Formats: sequence, structure tokens, C-alpha cells
Amino acid sequence: MTLLSSTVQPPLLSLLSSTSSPALSPLFIAVTDPCSSNSVITTVDDSQQMEKAGSRVTIPKNPARGSIADQVIHIQSPDLRRTYIQAGCSQMAFRQSLKGKERDEIMVPLGVELPWIGMQVKRLSRRDLSFEVGVIDSHGREGVIRCSSYKHDPSIHPHRSPPLIHLPLSLSSSEPFSELTPWRHIELDLSSIIPLFQGLARKHEEEEENGSRKKRKTEVELPNGGFGSVSYVRVYANCRIRRIWFTSEGEKTLESGGKSVRDEWALHAAQNISSL
Repeated sequence: MTLLSSTVQPPLLSLLSSTSSPALSPLFIAVTDPCSSNSVITTVDDSQQMEKAGSRVTIPKNPARGSIADQVIHIQSPDLRRTYIQAGCSQMAFRQSLKGKERDEIMVPLGVELPWIGMQVKRLSRRDLSFEVGVIDSHGREGVIRCSSYKHDPSIHPHRSPPLIHLPLSLSSSEPFSELTPWRHIELDLSSIIPLFQGLARKHEEEEENGSRKKRKTEVELPNGGFGSVSYVRVYANCRIRRIWFTSEGEKTLESGGKSVRDEWALHAAQNISSL
């Protein structure tokens, strides 16, 4: 069972648009760190300051150089792992939830069958950020693809359930002071990443054999077939998000959508208005 079971999916599917109302649709849950008053998920104008009364949370002012003229979803936390937004859930989490929760409380896997994921995101200052996508191959085997700005080399956790590969995410330019905007338009071809589960697992096993650690048997099957679907998307702190979407052919799909789609996806700069 998935959210999009038995539905015809268009070549361009928008999962999140911060300019919609509400900005965070009912598809998403928002989880903040209960141990920190500086953990917050909210909607702000990217060019303006906003303070949260009764806490030490201050959302940066300006309009900062490179801000866009849109409201965006703001996610921040001292511990990025404990603050995030998520749509859908893994197959394993879905099966486990069926055993102990009421039906209307259960999250359901998305079932998005478009292999490209895209997002428009900006990290907060130089803080690290991370996001992950649950993928299911054509044989029904599930894995998690996580991308993080603090990673330098790809790694795999084959004994995790579902297994996870962790990839570096580069958000900085080689010439940061010449950037027009700190916003990033990210697109990933998930079908091209799935083979990494097997490739990184072989490397991981070789390292275990050559090192002092005893080789452990992988208890779950690693994804290895073609792309099947996306089960969930999770975006951690610390960042601002404008849009998350799926396409059949990446940038080619956006270009084929014509001027209306290109205008909708454009990152328009905010006006820097001098204070009186």
C-alpha cells in the first residue's frame, strides 16, 4: 500500500511548494528537538527577520544578499538529526506501525515512481544540512540515500534496516563571494545511485576483511535492480526550503514544461529596500 497506489503520475510531480497555502502540506510531518528551545520549523519571508517570542531563536535579518522574494520553510536546530520535515515513510516503518497504531495515525509510503528528485534549498550560514530519500528497487528491496554537507567520502551501512548509503553534498561554490544567491537547485537521478548499494557494500566488506574488525553477514538484501519508487523524503536542519519535486527526466522535464513552469521554478531575487 502506498499513497499514490493505482494513480497515473504526471512527468512532473510537486511534493512541496513553500508558496502554497499551507506551505507545509498535510503530506508532511514536522519534528523538532524537544530538548532545545533553538529548534524550530516555521514559514518566513526569505528577505525578512522573524523572532520567536519566548525563546532565543532569531532568524537572520537583512534582506541578506541573495535572498529570494518568496516565503520559505525555515528549519534550524543545534542538532540537525533531531529536527526535520518528512513526507511518507519507509516500508518497514509502515509495516511496524500497522501492528500498534490506529489506522488514521499511520503514515504511508509515497509510492512516487518518478526517478529524479529535485529541491531548492539554502543552508543557514555555514551550518551543516542533510536530507534523505527512501528508495525501493524494481524487486521491492528498500534502501535509504542520505546526502549531507559534512560528509567527505561516500559510505554504506549495510547492516542497518533498511540499508543506508551516505553521500557527500556540496553546497559551496569555489568562488563564494561572486555568488548571486546562496540558494541551490539540486537534482538527483535516483536510478543512477541505486547501484552504489552493491558497489559500496563490496568495498565495505573488503575493508572489514583487511582490517581488525570481524566481517559481519549482511542480514538484509541490498537494493540492486532498477528504480521502482520513492517511499519517503526527509529534510533535516539547518536550511530553508522553497520546493521539492519529482520528474521523469530531470531538467529536461522542467524545460519541456514551457515558460509557465520555468517561471514558477525561477528563484527571483528579493529587493533590497533601504530603511528610512
